[in-house]
Amino acid sequence: MKQLKEYIRKELKSLKEGKTVKIPLPDDAKKTLLGLLNLKKSHINNIQAVKSVKPTYRIYLNNNQSFTISDLGNNFNFGLVNISNKTYDILDRNQYPLALKALEDLQTKPIIKTTGDEESSSIEEPTEEPTEEPVEEPAEEPEA
Repeated sequence: MKQLKEYIRKELKSLKEGKTVKIPLPDDAKKTLLGLLNLKKSHINNIQAVKSVKPTYRIYLNNNQSFTISDLGNNFNFGLVNISNKTYDILDRNQYPLALKALEDLQTKPIIKTTGDEESSSIEEPTEEPTEEPVEEPAEEPEA
């Protein structure tokens, strides 16, 4: 019984640390994600290869946000990161902190879902209040 409890504790610990998550990436891309971008395996939900000329991968985070990582070409490793439609060269000293900030913002970005009905109802309510029609109806009811 004690062995079973220890095994379960070890498994839970390894799951929390993300050691059992397999990342289907080349070693260069893994080094960029886990090393330069300071991501943990537990932050990554899924990885998909993108069809493009250069090797490119879309990284899906646990909060349903995603970004892409691309190869620079000419054996410069994976250094292009596209976060929120902005491309950063993380091998450039000036763009590297900007990429880290954009990635941090992407990870902490709240997900707000709005539907077209909510937007139209919030627009219609203010336009109805200034109209004179609701004022005329109560005035007509006492007269009739």
